[in-house]
Amino acid sequence: MNDFEDYTILIIDDEKDILDNLFDYLKMHAFNNVLTAKNLKEANFKLLNHQIHLIILDVMLPDGSGLDFLKQLRSHSNVPVIILSALDGRDDKRAGFLNEADDYMVKPFLPEELLWKIKAILRRSYKESDEAQVYLGNVIFDRQKAVIINQGVEESLTAKQFKILDLLALNLNKIVSIDAILEAVWQDSYGYGNTLMTHIYRLREKLEVDPSNPKILVTVRGLGYKLMGSVKKYD
Repeated sequence: MNDFEDYTILIIDDEKDILDNLFDYLKMHAFNNVLTAKNLKEANFKLLNHQIHLIILDVMLPDGSGLDFLKQLRSHSNVPVIILSALDGRDDKRAGFLNEADDYMVKPFLPEELLWKIKAILRRSYKESDEAQVYLGNVIFDRQKAVIINQGVEESLTAKQFKILDLLALNLNKIVSIDAILEAVWQDSYGYGNTLMTHIYRLREKLEVDPSNPKILVTVRGLGYKLMGSVKKYD
């Protein structure tokens, strides 16, 4: 995924001016998928229902600490996080990096500088997956060619099949919610559930030895889907 318009950014901040200005600024610079949350409750809802590629996080929020949120997030996710805070002390920055923030910016800030950091972190964070083949049992998913390779024979994917499989490959061995898939592929989490099930079955026909008993593209009941495999970089 090289086009920045394909990434989804979540901004968590209780200052309306910052939310509105950053939203407009990122949209103006080709980030089409920008979400905002003014508290942690909203942030957790957005994380549950969308596939987020980068988070811009304030520390002081009305319903809790951004650092506590980050610590909890890191227990199950490596999504990149840039802290954006008025706290400018050495200990504040140290706490951010100890909780595995990817960067730390102090308010007031230059939007252009934040944009540089966002682009650099996205390139670095998702480069490996973009330059990799994904091994799924005896089948290979070549993300650059957008094909499945089965016993040396390349099999093409439809556009929707590729988007679904690519999203799952970016989150290899992790659960991706149904709503996140619908949002990423159809930009709508309602009305396409049955269509998604059809695409999943067609993918299983390409990936599985027995599509009725899937071992590679598995359903996690009540949560979503998980793609089981391993990654190999290109030489």
